[in-house]
Amino acid sequence: MMKAILTKLFVPLISAVSCLIAAPASYADIVISGTRVVYPASAKNVTVKLENRGIKPLLVQTWIDDGRENANPQELNVPFLVTPPVSRVDPGKGQSIKVTYLGGQLPQDKESLFWFNVLEIPPKTTDGADKNILQLAFRTRIKVFYRPEGLKGAAGDAVKTLQWSVNQSGKALSIDVKNPSPYHVSFSRAQLVSGKNKYSLDTHTVPPGGKESFKVTGLSAVPAGAKIECDVINDFGGSIKSEFTI
Repeated sequence: MMKAILTKLFVPLISAVSCLIAAPASYADIVISGTRVVYPASAKNVTVKLENRGIKPLLVQTWIDDGRENANPQELNVPFLVTPPVSRVDPGKGQSIKVTYLGGQLPQDKESLFWFNVLEIPPKTTDGADKNILQLAFRTRIKVFYRPEGLKGAAGDAVKTLQWSVNQSGKALSIDVKNPSPYHVSFSRAQLVSGKNKYSLDTHTVPPGGKESFKVTGLSAVPAGAKIECDVINDFGGSIKSEFTI
């Protein structure tokens, strides 16, 4: 799932990464061509396309992190090279970013997850050049899946292998999800359905061979015959609809 963050910038570009606030009512001008990047191990590199849909030229910084979203990009040690790391994108124009795997000790029996970051910086104002100016910039993060060759099964079928169970602790209710596949499973929506009643699940990405616990909203016990309905995001950003009986 794509994640957008509004960043306060106090001049240095890199320092912006550590100053983050949520911005649900604001929108970025730089649009990424997809909602995720899949990097096959056999690929020499992959390309991520950006487009400036705003009315002003923007300075764009791109990098990959290992899940530590607040870490300074210069302090990260990831096995990928992103070029160009900084570029200017004029309004209505695009920019192609090349991601190259540099090699390293990544697991070869399952996918590895990283994050592709885009930080857009608006042009400086011409008013008060000697004053401290507060700038607002957007940062967008999307998942990067490094996919080794020869993994068992297909990524689109991973949802079919999920194992669901009820976890009841007093009045606290959650649904445990185990993923025995070598692929990450990312949800866009999941709910527990009992008759005409539907209860939202607080979902997370379930890693390969991992297990996650989804909290159930508005329910203290699972009725007999209840089922799970969910949408899982595929490699192209579309949804795979699935249904499971609890």
